[in-house]
Amino acid sequence: MSEENNNKNMNPKVSIIVPVYNVEAFLDECVRSVLAQTYENIEIVLIDDGAKDNSGKMCDDYALEDERIVVIHKENGGLSSARNAGIEKATGDYLIFVDSDDVISPSMVETMVSKAIEFDTDIVSTRITEYRELLDTGDEQRVKLYNVHDALRNIFYDKQISTSASGKMYSKDLWESIRFPVGWLFEDYATIYKVIMKSKGKTAAVDHYDYYYRPNPNSITKASFYHKKMQFYEVNSTVESAMTNSYPDLLSVIHHRVTKVSIAYYRNMGVSDYNDSDDIRYVIKMIRKRIFKYMFSSYNFKSKSYGLLIAVFPKLAWKIAKKI
Repeated sequence: MSEENNNKNMNPKVSIIVPVYNVEAFLDECVRSVLAQTYENIEIVLIDDGAKDNSGKMCDDYALEDERIVVIHKENGGLSSARNAGIEKATGDYLIFVDSDDVISPSMVETMVSKAIEFDTDIVSTRITEYRELLDTGDEQRVKLYNVHDALRNIFYDKQISTSASGKMYSKDLWESIRFPVGWLFEDYATIYKVIMKSKGKTAAVDHYDYYYRPNPNSITKASFYHKKMQFYEVNSTVESAMTNSYPDLLSVIHHRVTKVSIAYYRNMGVSDYNDSDDIRYVIKMIRKRIFKYMFSSYNFKSKSYGLLIAVFPKLAWKIAKKI
């Protein structure tokens, strides 16, 4: 191996992709956390996705401050479109996605690079936690290696490795033919399993909290319901098809996930007084389809009991949705 190639392998360039849209209140803290990385061979790709506030100008100001920052200004196309633009622009050996209202620890990139080299893997995952205060918790020396099958099982259960695109470092080669679906919700769920299936066969999961997210008011469990959320079922169908062909034993895990999401959906519908009867009937159907097997899953008792109530007495479950 030549000295040039050896240096590249030991000091790879990491592109950190940050989509930016109307986040001027949080952007500085996010960018500063990226600039504070102890690992210096980074490229920061800021994608101004047609922001209507001061975010776009802030991106240009950051670029004047540090030559490692690259800025893309584009028409608004949504999170997937912005991330895809970042992938196209990135010149690093590895990619990391950071949402512009989140924060990463100073050592995150250095830890990920060292584990990628140590374990010869092209995906490294860190733990993600809700943003409150930056706490150095966990053990960055404790790493668990997952083969493709077990990594997929992990993300479908949202355990140590989540379905989120954030909190991970990927070899850029994995993204050669993969992009996020534009205009869709659940873009991470629709994409990350494909990346894992293209990997060398090992995902290194670091038992350390390095990624801090701000709670999303539009999450499955907290938000009011609207029709576009039904896209989850279409995305899930593509995941099911892929697993049927490659890892059929994981279908039960996916079915439990669908049931869990459907139970949360029904509650959201009740809280929101949602009135699309076709959507409501479909969600009830999805719960009834596998509620018995779901009762023996590892999900919590609250979800199971409410799911059983929906399956047997949906009108009663609708009335008490606001109380649970």
